[in-house]
Amino acid sequence: MKKILIITGCILFAANNALAQLQKIERPEVIKKVMAPPPSSLPAGRDLSISIKSFQYDPANGGAIHVTYLVKNNGADAVDLNNVTVQGYIDDPVIRPTATMPTYPLNGKNYYAGGGQAMASSSTILNGGQEKENTMHFFNLAKEHYFNSAANYNYILLVDKNNIVNETNENNNAASWSFRGYEGQYNPSLNPSQYYLTDAFITIKTGADNKEKESEVNIRVIPSQVKNLSDDHNEFVKRVAKNELEFYTNSPRTLPLGLFMASTYTTVNPPTSLASFLLNGLGTVIEYKANIFTDAWKIEQVELVLHFKDANGLYHPTQGIKTIQFNMPANTFLDGFAKHYLVCKADAALNPVSIKTIEKLSAY
Repeated sequence: MKKILIITGCILFAANNALAQLQKIERPEVIKKVMAPPPSSLPAGRDLSISIKSFQYDPANGGAIHVTYLVKNNGADAVDLNNVTVQGYIDDPVIRPTATMPTYPLNGKNYYAGGGQAMASSSTILNGGQEKENTMHFFNLAKEHYFNSAANYNYILLVDKNNIVNETNENNNAASWSFRGYEGQYNPSLNPSQYYLTDAFITIKTGADNKEKESEVNIRVIPSQVKNLSDDHNEFVKRVAKNELEFYTNSPRTLPLGLFMASTYTTVNPPTSLASFLLNGLGTVIEYKANIFTDAWKIEQVELVLHFKDANGLYHPTQGIKTIQFNMPANTFLDGFAKHYLVCKADAALNPVSIKTIEKLSAY
């Protein structure tokens, strides 16, 4: 009996010693994990930076951007990413008339929106030295952009646009990526009858003799080279009333044109479809109502910029913007005598084919 008690006592004593050893081993490890200081190489405070890991522009199906980025906390203090945003900007210089101008300001310049997202919608801690990777997608770029060119464009990402995080360094919150337009690399077969003239602009370059402010001008873009001009339905027009605008000497002036008396109340308007223009060509008529018969107006160049989009407001990928330039013969004047109209015509390929001044519309 004494032997049994002695053995049992030894077992209990050994177990207590083992438990004490386990506690001695585990307790410091737990404390170390909770209380671990940040790496000593990191500066004090919070400091977010962003970099672009990969970027792709896909012109198909209305155009899309796919971008993968990394946000890093370069400071020693933890950052809560809840509601911290990443905002994209597209630098697409306006080199031709457009219905949509860039309106998103950044560092004193306006850009087009290029997508955006919140990095987290609940408390998400980014400790010092840590980084977080996200992927963002932005679709239907062809509503505002026509990248059918060989030019280079810039895409910019900005982290913490709203300054939610109090940072020690705000100079590394942006990253940019340059990408080329898709001219010559993407040419899908699309039905031109599904695209329509949605916006039209005319630029008139005045020569040495200007149009006086008191004189009236009426402009028509006609969806055919041959038409009864007493019917002005489905035309893009602009009226410059008396005393409204002056066209200055040796200077261009750009005017937007509006669709008049369309056959439908939607974008889907067959008479102004791209297919119709590619079949019938077009004519542009500038009517000049001189304030006095001696008021002559010298015109050196007329340029049309035509925007073709589908019912969803997306540019045709390769024929979305057509520019037609008419260079006037020497001494092309409109006046109050017999030169009341300037007529410029383009063929079914939308290339300029004729320029003339006429006295009456019947000579169109």
